[in-house]
Amino acid sequence: MAKHDINNILEKGIELVRLNGYHNTGIRDILKACGMPKGSFYHFFESKEDFVIRAIAHFEELIGKDFKKNLSDDSLSYYDRIRRHFEIHVKWYTENDYKVGCLLGNLSTEVAGTIDPVSQAISGVYDRWSRGLASFIEKGQQEGEIIDHIDALQLANYLFDSFNGALGRMKVERSGQPLDHFLDINLAFIKKEKIAG
Repeated sequence: MAKHDINNILEKGIELVRLNGYHNTGIRDILKACGMPKGSFYHFFESKEDFVIRAIAHFEELIGKDFKKNLSDDSLSYYDRIRRHFEIHVKWYTENDYKVGCLLGNLSTEVAGTIDPVSQAISGVYDRWSRGLASFIEKGQQEGEIIDHIDALQLANYLFDSFNGALGRMKVERSGQPLDHFLDINLAFIKKEKIAG
């Protein structure tokens, strides 16, 4: 991939925002990471806001591929697929020393309510991700693997919101304990216990 390829610019920028946040990532930082002149940035993007909105779309595409891959193993139960999906992400954050947050989580805490187009873009991704996860939760409910007294979409929103909260605390504490608690408590909460018979 060429260093001035738009996908490379987006991915370098995403890395920086995940590590340093929106306000601590300037256009100069992105240019330096990509080794490109200022004019090249404005060849691809109208502004930092435009860059961030397009980065959100690119991030959604990347994570969407992971999401599809992690949930596609039909040798596992629906519950186990969902748990493994989050375990894979927990492993990634662990390998990055708990310093890197979720792009959407970082942006949500920094710019939500102040830059409406960015907030709208984030909201759209969260909605699509929740609905995608809800479809697997619903199948797990039908198979008797996941509690069914709570709506599948509500459970999906609950898991994503809880995971984002755990990521925020992870960054503050530089510790994997919040992520372990998420797996041990939140994933256990949605699992339907089989009645011995």
